[in-house]
Amino acid sequence: MNILLINHYAGSNRHGMEYRPYYLAREWVRQGHNVTIAAASYSHLRTENPATEGLIETECIEGITYLWLPTPAYCGNGLHRAFNIFAFLRALTKNKERLIRESMPDAVIASSTYPLDMVVARGIGDRTGARVVYEVHDLWPLTLIELGGMKRWHPFILLMQWAENYAYRHADAVVSMLKCAGLHMQQHGMALDKFVYIPNGVALDEWDVKQAPIPELHGAILDRLRVEKQFIVGFAGSY
Repeated sequence: MNILLINHYAGSNRHGMEYRPYYLAREWVRQGHNVTIAAASYSHLRTENPATEGLIETECIEGITYLWLPTPAYCGNGLHRAFNIFAFLRALTKNKERLIRESMPDAVIASSTYPLDMVVARGIGDRTGARVVYEVHDLWPLTLIELGGMKRWHPFILLMQWAENYAYRHADAVVSMLKCAGLHMQQHGMALDKFVYIPNGVALDEWDVKQAPIPELHGAILDRLRVEKQFIVGFAGSY
């Protein structure tokens, strides 16, 4: 099967997070599928961004074909990040025929956190007959309202709300890491039988290698806290 995964922020083992698209794609490749990831050239999540020099760059990583679409750099969550989002959407739309030609998809997955990429994904699906999957990371625009403090009547929020409703209505399937999000999605137009919960997994083979010991100072502090019967909380990251 040929899979086209659209994820603005997709990373890799070379570029850093986010890692979910990379690990899923790697497993699909190992199962014999062909996977193309369309991603933005710049993301604030990565430790290293690819150099595109204004052109689409193709890179193969562990059998996964990455198409890096040129987008401007930004800092923070303000206007410049919005410019970056719309630059990526413009590049997707402008190069839709190239994406189709190079991936020949049987399945298209829209997975860019924000829901607007589903419009392009649906167009590719209609053009090729591919099944279209909408993968939900965060509940946009609800996250922006509840955590970002944006008003429901803000033009950007209204646009994202339209896109979210469109995505739930027009996806052939909806996948999410949010186990209990089905009711919210149903309230915004999704048929409940479309929903599939797929949490993040663990690459067991990466834990078979010998791990470096923790620094001596950290070990001494942990030993002292255990002797003092202190309650220790560890944070392993969000991805």
